[in-house]
Formats: sequence, structure tokens, C-alpha cells
Amino acid sequence: MQIIKKRTVLIMALLGIMGCSNTDTVSTNNVSPMINQAACCSSYSQFSWIPLQGTDISVAINAQSQIGQFPDGKSYFAAFSLPSHVEQMQVKLDSIIRKDQVFAPTVILLNANFQPVKTIDLKDFTLTSSNLLQRAAYQKTIMMTATKTPYMIVYSSEKYRGDTITIPHPERIRAEELGLPRPIVTDPEIKYALTGQLHLAFKPTQLKSYQVSTPALAPQAIIADSSVTPKVVAKAPTAVAVASSAMLPETEAFYNQQITSAIKQKNIKKALQLLDEAKRAGSTSAEAVFVDLVQ
Repeated sequence: MQIIKKRTVLIMALLGIMGCSNTDTVSTNNVSPMINQAACCSSYSQFSWIPLQGTDISVAINAQSQIGQFPDGKSYFAAFSLPSHVEQMQVKLDSIIRKDQVFAPTVILLNANFQPVKTIDLKDFTLTSSNLLQRAAYQKTIMMTATKTPYMIVYSSEKYRGDTITIPHPERIRAEELGLPRPIVTDPEIKYALTGQLHLAFKPTQLKSYQVSTPALAPQAIIADSSVTPKVVAKAPTAVAVASSAMLPETEAFYNQQITSAIKQKNIKKALQLLDEAKRAGSTSAEAVFVDLVQ
């Protein structure tokens, strides 16, 4: 009898501890996450930019990301720029839902002077469902142009953080698509979080072109004595490529991280593609990182 009583007391104590633990978890989840650190920069022009080279990139928004002060609050963010040879590019942006949370995206498009031209709010995104080929995400297709909007910032507004949204369970969506009976499942509740995962797939729709005319003799050179070296006049090109400056440390680190990740996943083809992009963009360390990892 005494043994039974002791076991009962022990079970009740364990249940009490579990109850306290669950209560603490709920309380923590109800707190809207904020950023206490200072912003990295006083203006958009001081941000570090990731060039949209290749066909797609994945970017983790986490505690190591840049912090910006935006009109609707402070946020971790990622900033992207058009390559110098691209006039127009179509970008499909996904903010991926991971487990029970998502980075609620807001996009700012800026002109060449780093002045905001257009803001795309969360309500302008489409909430996609997961399937065999992709995960559920907030998705938006955006057009960037060199003349109007060569820069793009993705951040999260403070007004959304801590709120939740309920999305359809994948099994329920699948049953509806196949005309099957509705399964007994609970639709997951997704929380708008401070961090998350972005994926960008992009393709140029218009490249910058060049036109260089055949050198022609200036009239005064034709009239002058034939022994005199004629002057050469060349027509200026219709578009001028911007010379690539030294790669920013944050961009260099991004490429090195992507190359490392690709090699760890044994995707050498992607690693080589990233290496080529990094070298074209001005990286001085990407090749060394690649060689060290494949040896």
C-alpha cells in the first residue's frame, strides 16, 4: 500500500512539472519577438547587396542577418541587386513555411539612388500549398528593371510578428484534389516569426545591349597630308556596363556558405555554378573554399 501511495505522489509531481513546462511554452509563444540590437545602417545605400546571379538562390534570415530600421519597425532583412548586364529581370520570391512558423515578407523596390519606389505588403503575396515538388510558402513574382528598380529589400513588418495564420493541412488539400473523403486532421497554425527562409528563382527577360560602330576618319584627317596619322572617331556605345567593384564581405560570405552547402549535399554541379558566379562578381576567396572542400 505504501509503495502504491509513493508511486501516486511521484506521478502527480511529474504531471505538475509537465503542466508548468507547457504553461511556460505557451506564454513564450504569445510574446511578439522584437529586435533589441541597433540597425546596421543609417540609409539604404549602406546596405550590403546580394547580386542576382545564376538562376536561383536560397537565403536564411537569422540572427546573423543584417538589421534594418524600416518605416514599420526594425527587422532582419536580405537585400538584392540586379547584375550590371541585366536590364530587366523576373524574380519569383518564396518565403517558405518551416514547421510552424514563417517570415512574413514585405518588399521594398528602390531606384538607382536607393530611393523607395514601390512597397509590396504581405497581403499582396499568395499563400501556396505544399506538394511533392515544393513546400508551402508566401509567394510573389516581381519585375525588377535597371532603369527604375535595380534594388530589392525583403524584410518583415513588426505589425505581423507574433500573429498566427491557419493553413489547410496537406492531407486535406490532397483529398480535395483527388475527390476523396475529407481526412480527420487538424489544420496547422503558423506563426509569423522573426526569422525564416527565402528562396528566389529568377531569369533575365531583357539584357543590356552594346553597339560599337566601325571607326571612321574625321574630315580634317582626310583633307590633311596622307603621311599624317588620321584621327579616329568611334561612336559611343548605346549602353555602358558598370565595372564590378570589389565584392562586399557579406556577399563573399554568402557565396562561400552556398558553395559549402552544395558540396556537403554532394551537388558538385551547383557548387561549380556558384563558384563561377562568385568569381564573375569579384570574389577572391570562393575558389579557395571550393578547392579545400573537394580535396
